[in-house]
Amino acid sequence: MLHKCPICKTPTDSTVHGDFPFCSERCRDLGNWATDKYVVSDPIFTEDDIAELESPRKTVILDLELDEPNDAGH
Repeated sequence: MLHKCPICKTPTDSTVHGDFPFCSERCRDLGNWATDKYVVSDPIFTEDDIAELESPRKTVILDLELDEPNDAGH
């Protein structure tokens, strides 16, 4: 697979470059993530997801009474 390095735009080949899609370990450096040179372009959560997470919790009450007692006395 042919591609251009996202950092320096050098042509790369997945069959030749072990750091594909980058051309070298230097361009692949994870330090770029720390300096926000690399970012996730799409948000993980939508605004609706965030609003739902921030909303008050809902309480569900379950009736667990048994019609007949079991043999264990529960």
